[in-house]
Amino acid sequence: MIEPLGDPVQEAQRLLAMARAEGLTVRLLGGVAVAIRSASQLPAALRRSYKDLDFVTVKSDAARFNSLLVGAGYEADERFNTIHGAQRLLHYDRANGKQLDTFVDTFAMCHQLDLRKRLPPDSDTLTPADLLLTKLQIVEVNDKDLIDAIALLLVHPIGQRGPGTVNLDELEPILRADWGWYTTITDNLAKVGARVPGVDLEPDARARVADRISELDAAIQAFPKTVKWTLRSKIGRRLPWYDLPEEV
Repeated sequence: MIEPLGDPVQEAQRLLAMARAEGLTVRLLGGVAVAIRSASQLPAALRRSYKDLDFVTVKSDAARFNSLLVGAGYEADERFNTIHGAQRLLHYDRANGKQLDTFVDTFAMCHQLDLRKRLPPDSDTLTPADLLLTKLQIVEVNDKDLIDAIALLLVHPIGQRGPGTVNLDELEPILRADWGWYTTITDNLAKVGARVPGVDLEPDARARVADRISELDAAIQAFPKTVKWTLRSKIGRRLPWYDLPEEV
Protein backbone atom coordinates (compact mmCIF):
# COMPACT_ATOMS: atom_id res chain seq x y z
CA MET A 1 0.00 0.00 0.00
CA ILE A 2 1.28 3.46 -0.92
CA GLU A 3 1.75 5.81 2.05
CA PRO A 4 2.34 9.57 1.98
CA LEU A 5 5.84 10.82 2.76
CA GLY A 6 6.44 12.14 6.25
CA ASP A 7 8.18 15.33 5.10
CA PRO A 8 5.42 17.76 4.03
CA VAL A 9 7.57 19.61 1.49
CA GLN A 10 8.64 16.39 -0.21
CA GLU A 11 5.08 15.09 -0.06
CA ALA A 12 3.71 18.27 -1.66
CA GLN A 13 6.24 17.95 -4.44
CA ARG A 14 5.32 14.27 -4.94
CA LEU A 15 1.61 15.09 -5.27
CA LEU A 16 2.26 18.05 -7.57
CA ALA A 17 4.36 15.84 -9.84
CA MET A 18 1.56 13.26 -9.94
CA ALA A 19 -1.01 15.94 -10.77
CA ARG A 20 1.17 17.32 -13.57
CA ALA A 21 1.59 13.84 -15.01
CA GLU A 22 -2.21 13.49 -15.11
CA GLY A 23 -2.65 16.93 -16.71
CA LEU A 24 -4.51 18.32 -13.69
CA THR A 25 -4.60 21.99 -12.75
CA VAL A 26 -3.47 21.91 -9.11
CA ARG A 27 -1.52 24.55 -7.19
CA LEU A 28 -0.11 24.56 -3.68
CA LEU A 29 -0.84 27.20 -1.06
CA GLY A 30 -0.31 27.50 2.69
CA GLY A 31 2.92 27.38 4.66
CA VAL A 32 4.50 24.66 2.54
CA ALA A 33 3.99 26.83 -0.55
CA VAL A 34 5.76 29.69 1.21
CA ALA A 35 8.64 27.35 2.08
CA ILE A 36 8.93 26.12 -1.51
CA ARG A 37 8.72 29.66 -2.90
CA SER A 38 11.41 30.82 -0.49
CA ALA A 39 13.66 27.79 -1.07
CA SER A 40 16.99 28.18 0.74
CA GLN A 41 16.64 31.92 1.33
CA LEU A 42 14.86 31.68 4.67
CA PRO A 43 16.85 32.27 7.85
CA ALA A 44 16.35 29.78 10.68
CA ALA A 45 13.99 32.13 12.55
CA LEU A 46 11.46 31.92 9.71
CA ARG A 47 11.58 28.17 9.20
CA ARG A 48 8.88 26.22 10.96
CA SER A 49 7.25 22.81 11.01
CA TYR A 50 4.29 22.26 8.69
CA LYS A 51 1.45 20.05 9.79
CA ASP A 52 -1.00 20.09 6.89
CA LEU A 53 -1.07 20.53 3.12
CA ASP A 54 -3.32 22.92 1.19
CA PHE A 55 -4.07 22.80 -2.52
CA VAL A 56 -6.42 24.50 -4.93
CA THR A 57 -7.82 22.95 -8.09
CA VAL A 58 -10.45 23.83 -10.65
CA LYS A 59 -13.93 22.32 -10.56
CA SER A 60 -13.40 20.33 -13.75
CA ASP A 61 -10.40 18.54 -12.18
CA ALA A 62 -11.70 18.10 -8.62
CA ALA A 63 -13.05 14.55 -9.03
CA ARG A 64 -9.86 13.35 -10.71
CA PHE A 65 -7.68 14.97 -8.04
CA ASN A 66 -9.78 13.27 -5.37
CA SER A 67 -9.10 9.92 -7.04
CA LEU A 68 -5.41 10.74 -7.35
CA LEU A 69 -5.17 11.46 -3.62
CA VAL A 70 -6.90 8.23 -2.67
CA GLY A 71 -4.50 6.34 -4.93
CA ALA A 72 -1.60 8.22 -3.31
CA GLY A 73 -2.46 6.89 0.15
CA TYR A 74 -5.00 9.40 1.47
CA GLU A 75 -8.36 8.69 3.08
CA ALA A 76 -11.22 10.83 1.79
CA ASP A 77 -13.65 12.37 4.27
CA GLU A 78 -16.66 11.02 2.42
CA ARG A 79 -19.31 12.85 4.46
CA PHE A 80 -17.61 16.24 4.23
CA ASN A 81 -16.80 15.80 0.57
CA THR A 82 -20.36 14.79 -0.29
CA ILE A 83 -21.74 17.93 1.38
CA HIS A 84 -19.02 20.46 0.53
CA GLY A 85 -17.19 18.94 -2.42
CA ALA A 86 -18.22 21.67 -4.85
CA GLN A 87 -16.15 24.13 -2.80
CA ARG A 88 -13.70 22.07 -0.73
CA LEU A 89 -12.38 18.54 -0.26
CA LEU A 90 -10.81 16.94 2.81
CA HIS A 91 -8.40 14.03 2.90
CA TYR A 92 -6.36 12.50 5.71
CA ASP A 93 -2.85 11.10 5.86
CA ARG A 94 -3.41 8.58 8.64
CA ALA A 95 0.18 7.33 8.54
CA ASN A 96 1.59 10.76 9.49
CA GLY A 97 -1.39 12.32 11.28
CA LYS A 98 -1.86 15.08 8.72
CA GLN A 99 -4.81 16.70 6.96
CA LEU A 100 -4.95 17.74 3.31
CA ASP A 101 -7.35 20.50 2.20
CA THR A 102 -8.25 21.10 -1.41
CA PHE A 103 -10.10 24.29 -2.31
CA VAL A 104 -12.12 24.17 -5.51
CA ASP A 105 -11.94 27.35 -7.65
CA THR A 106 -12.13 29.66 -4.63
CA PHE A 107 -10.18 30.05 -1.38
CA ALA A 108 -12.84 30.95 1.16
CA MET A 109 -12.18 31.70 4.82
CA CYS A 110 -12.98 35.18 6.16
CA HIS A 111 -13.10 36.45 2.58
CA GLN A 112 -13.44 34.78 -0.81
CA LEU A 113 -10.58 34.76 -3.30
CA ASP A 114 -11.69 33.51 -6.71
CA LEU A 115 -8.61 31.76 -8.10
CA ARG A 116 -9.96 30.42 -11.39
CA LYS A 117 -8.12 33.04 -13.44
CA ARG A 118 -5.24 33.53 -10.98
CA LEU A 119 -3.50 30.13 -11.10
CA PRO A 120 -0.03 30.74 -12.58
CA PRO A 121 0.73 28.47 -15.55
CA ASP A 122 4.44 28.23 -14.77
CA SER A 123 4.46 27.61 -11.02
CA ASP A 124 3.42 24.83 -8.64
CA THR A 125 2.25 27.40 -6.07
CA LEU A 126 0.05 30.46 -6.00
CA THR A 127 1.81 33.73 -6.76
CA PRO A 128 3.47 35.61 -3.87
CA ALA A 129 0.64 38.17 -3.93
CA ASP A 130 -2.05 35.52 -3.64
CA LEU A 131 -0.13 33.61 -0.97
CA LEU A 132 -0.02 36.86 1.00
CA LEU A 133 -3.77 37.38 0.50
CA THR A 134 -4.52 33.87 1.76
CA LYS A 135 -2.26 34.35 4.77
CA LEU A 136 -3.59 37.77 5.81
CA GLN A 137 -7.31 37.38 5.08
CA ILE A 138 -8.00 35.67 8.43
CA VAL A 139 -9.33 38.25 10.89
CA GLU A 140 -7.99 36.35 13.91
CA VAL A 141 -4.64 35.80 12.24
CA ASN A 142 -2.32 33.40 14.06
CA ASP A 143 1.42 33.60 14.61
CA LYS A 144 2.23 30.99 11.96
CA ASP A 145 0.54 33.15 9.34
CA LEU A 146 2.42 36.24 10.53
CA ILE A 147 5.73 34.37 10.29
CA ASP A 148 4.87 33.14 6.80
CA ALA A 149 3.94 36.68 5.76
CA ILE A 150 7.30 37.93 7.03
CA ALA A 151 8.99 35.16 5.02
CA LEU A 152 7.16 36.19 1.86
CA LEU A 153 8.05 39.84 2.30
CA LEU A 154 11.68 39.05 3.06
CA VAL A 155 12.14 37.05 -0.14
CA HIS A 156 9.79 38.82 -2.57
CA PRO A 157 10.02 42.54 -3.40
CA ILE A 158 6.94 44.67 -3.98
CA GLY A 159 6.41 45.35 -7.67
CA GLN A 160 4.07 45.39 -10.65
CA ARG A 161 5.69 42.77 -12.84
CA GLY A 162 7.81 39.67 -12.61
CA PRO A 163 6.95 36.24 -11.17
CA GLY A 164 9.07 36.82 -8.06
CA THR A 165 7.31 39.96 -6.85
CA VAL A 166 4.36 40.65 -4.61
CA ASN A 167 2.55 41.95 -7.66
CA LEU A 168 0.49 45.08 -6.96
CA ASP A 169 -1.49 44.55 -10.16
CA GLU A 170 -2.80 41.30 -8.65
CA LEU A 171 -3.76 42.98 -5.36
CA GLU A 172 -5.36 46.14 -6.71
CA PRO A 173 -8.60 44.73 -8.23
CA ILE A 174 -9.50 43.12 -4.91
CA LEU A 175 -8.41 45.75 -2.40
CA ARG A 176 -9.71 48.77 -4.33
CA ALA A 177 -13.19 47.27 -4.75
CA ASP A 178 -13.88 45.55 -1.42
CA TRP A 179 -13.61 47.55 1.80
CA GLY A 180 -13.83 44.37 3.86
CA TRP A 181 -10.87 42.76 2.13
CA TYR A 182 -8.95 46.04 2.39
CA THR A 183 -9.66 46.36 6.11
CA THR A 184 -8.62 42.84 7.02
CA ILE A 185 -5.45 42.98 4.93
CA THR A 186 -4.32 46.38 6.23
CA ASP A 187 -5.15 45.42 9.83
CA ASN A 188 -3.08 42.27 9.51
CA LEU A 189 -0.26 44.00 7.67
CA ALA A 190 0.09 46.20 10.76
CA LYS A 191 0.25 43.03 12.88
CA VAL A 192 3.00 41.68 10.64
CA GLY A 193 4.93 44.90 11.20
CA ALA A 194 4.48 44.62 14.96
CA ARG A 195 5.73 41.02 14.85
CA VAL A 196 8.95 41.75 12.97
CA PRO A 197 10.97 43.12 15.94
CA GLY A 198 10.37 39.88 17.85
CA VAL A 199 11.86 37.68 15.11
CA ASP A 200 15.56 36.85 15.30
CA LEU A 201 16.63 38.36 11.99
CA GLU A 202 19.78 40.14 10.92
CA PRO A 203 19.34 43.93 11.01
CA ASP A 204 19.37 44.25 7.22
CA ALA A 205 16.73 41.54 6.84
CA ARG A 206 14.53 43.15 9.48
CA ALA A 207 14.88 46.53 7.77
CA ARG A 208 14.05 44.99 4.39
CA VAL A 209 10.81 43.48 5.68
CA ALA A 210 9.83 46.71 7.46
CA ASP A 211 10.49 48.75 4.31
CA ARG A 212 8.41 46.38 2.19
CA ILE A 213 5.53 46.50 4.66
CA SER A 214 5.58 50.30 4.45
CA GLU A 215 5.85 50.20 0.65
CA LEU A 216 2.97 47.74 0.36
CA ASP A 217 0.74 49.67 2.77
CA ALA A 218 1.39 52.93 0.91
CA ALA A 219 0.52 51.26 -2.41
CA ILE A 220 -2.71 49.82 -1.00
CA GLN A 221 -3.72 53.23 0.36
CA ALA A 222 -3.05 54.76 -3.05
CA PHE A 223 -5.21 52.31 -5.01
CA PRO A 224 -8.12 54.33 -6.51
CA LYS A 225 -11.16 53.06 -4.63
CA THR A 226 -14.48 52.17 -6.26
CA VAL A 227 -17.85 53.65 -5.39
CA LYS A 228 -18.79 50.35 -3.73
CA TRP A 229 -15.66 50.53 -1.55
CA THR A 230 -16.43 54.12 -0.56
CA LEU A 231 -20.06 53.41 0.33
CA ARG A 232 -19.11 50.42 2.48
CA SER A 233 -16.39 52.43 4.21
CA LYS A 234 -19.03 54.84 5.51
CA ILE A 235 -20.61 51.98 7.50
CA GLY A 236 -17.17 51.02 8.75
CA ARG A 237 -16.76 48.50 11.56
CA ARG A 238 -20.30 48.91 12.85
CA LEU A 239 -21.23 45.84 10.83
CA PRO A 240 -19.11 42.72 10.28
CA TRP A 241 -17.03 42.87 7.11
CA TYR A 242 -15.92 39.24 7.11
CA ASP A 243 -17.23 35.68 7.37
CA LEU A 244 -16.32 33.31 10.17
CA PRO A 245 -14.49 30.32 8.67
CA GLU A 246 -16.05 26.95 9.38
CA GLU A 247 -14.08 24.76 11.76
CA VAL A 248 -13.29 21.37 10.27
